[in-house]
Amino acid sequence: MSTPQFELVNSEAHKDIRINTGKFDIVENKVNAAVVVAGELSTLIHEYPIFISKNPETNEFQLIAILGLHSGENLFLQGEVWRAKHLPLDVLRKPFQAFIPDPKNRAKGSIAIDIDNELVRHDKGELLFTETGEATEYFKRIEAIFSQLMGGTMQTATLLQQAADLNLLEEIGLNFDLADGKQASLNGLFAFNKENVSALKGKDLERCHESGVLQICHLVLSSATHLDKLIKWHADK
Repeated sequence: MSTPQFELVNSEAHKDIRINTGKFDIVENKVNAAVVVAGELSTLIHEYPIFISKNPETNEFQLIAILGLHSGENLFLQGEVWRAKHLPLDVLRKPFQAFIPDPKNRAKGSIAIDIDNELVRHDKGELLFTETGEATEYFKRIEAIFSQLMGGTMQTATLLQQAADLNLLEEIGLNFDLADGKQASLNGLFAFNKENVSALKGKDLERCHESGVLQICHLVLSSATHLDKLIKWHADK
């Protein structure tokens, strides 16, 4: 993979750039997980298995959608087709990246674009700006996505840390027996401990209900059934 060449998006330098929004089979999508924020859960849990991991840079808890059973494997990619009705915001944002000069204030930042990304075109695709320099409807959606991601990342980390402080999270490993006789493992994951969640009472229960931790817990636990789909897709490859 070539080194991304990021530039802060502006209407003068990028007035002629177009984005191929229908292409998903790119190097950046050949990963087995995508970061998810709490606001996406109610939609994504119908198609993706959702678990919890730790951000390797900040060590904060984060939600992730499992896309494959091995590193670099994305079973939702089938040629140019993404096999789900809804896509994580972390996928839809590409080839853009958040530029946050102050890590302590992640709510404020700018949007950068990888100008060498294969999604960036000049002949066809979605323009970022109109002839008068105004953001197009497409780029307004990108701005909305980053607003959700930047605010949602902090909110999600806070809620998951609250769950951890109440001993509601447990570290797990997922082991799969595959159709070819081989095995696959996903490690470094966390899940909600059902027994500890059920044992909540009093102020702790009330606090989890009011903050949204309980809702996240039930949504995440219900999504695990989609692992069976991934196992089948892997066997069908």
